[in-house]
Amino acid sequence: MPERRPIIRILALSTYFLLAFLLFLFLLFPFDRIKLRLESEVGQRTGLELSIAHVSPRFFNRFALRDMVLSTRSGSVLFESPEAHATLSVLAFLRGALALDLHASAYNGEVVLHTRQEKNAQSFQMDANNLDIASYALLKLQGFHLAGLLGGNFEMIGDSGKGKLWVKGLASRELKVKGFPVPDLDFEQGWIEGELKGDRLFVKKLELEGKELSLRVNGDMVLREQGMLNLTIKLKPSERLAHDQSALLSLLKNKDIDGFYILTLGGTVASPLPRL
Repeated sequence: MPERRPIIRILALSTYFLLAFLLFLFLLFPFDRIKLRLESEVGQRTGLELSIAHVSPRFFNRFALRDMVLSTRSGSVLFESPEAHATLSVLAFLRGALALDLHASAYNGEVVLHTRQEKNAQSFQMDANNLDIASYALLKLQGFHLAGLLGGNFEMIGDSGKGKLWVKGLASRELKVKGFPVPDLDFEQGWIEGELKGDRLFVKKLELEGKELSLRVNGDMVLREQGMLNLTIKLKPSERLAHDQSALLSLLKNKDIDGFYILTLGGTVASPLPRL
């Protein structure tokens, strides 16, 4: 039976070398290379631009990202987060792949991302919770005065994906469509379900429920270039709203048996073209 002292010495030396190796790996791990790799991957696979101001190590496979901004090539900010915490698979990184889990604070809520990038397979999953719509700057720049909370999930494998979103307490103010003012509206809750195939988004279901208006939308839209629209919209106003907006509703000729007025929306995202 071996003596206790040599065993303790072997364990101590093993622990020392293990800690030294971890410290060495932590000090020399290429965190700047990870930053460049993330920015490059996003640019190559999406055509968007990702900018990360600074990467701070937390452990050799964990780090914090400061001031992360995702934007179009024209400079429109699509997403920004003051701070995000990431966990990276070191083994995948060493063999040229990317396996990253990201928890980001954004718009007074939280976004969780899981991405896997291999040579022949890519996957992406996002979960969002309690995002403040009013703090999303891009909507304000587009002239939308909206408030409410948004959450849901989206999963993408290759160039195909699907997702579900929910919205609570959605409020619209001072909205205009083709120069026509839209009355202020409030929706208690809503749901959105969609599928993405290549550059085309299929809106399977979009429902908003409010005291003054019920809204239904389905159809598809092309996400490249100006974004072509092909949507069917159904509106069911309350008696009070129908009376107050009788002149506008008189332009809508189609109405189904459930009392929904029907119109279609074509054109582009920047210049939608209603067809009554």
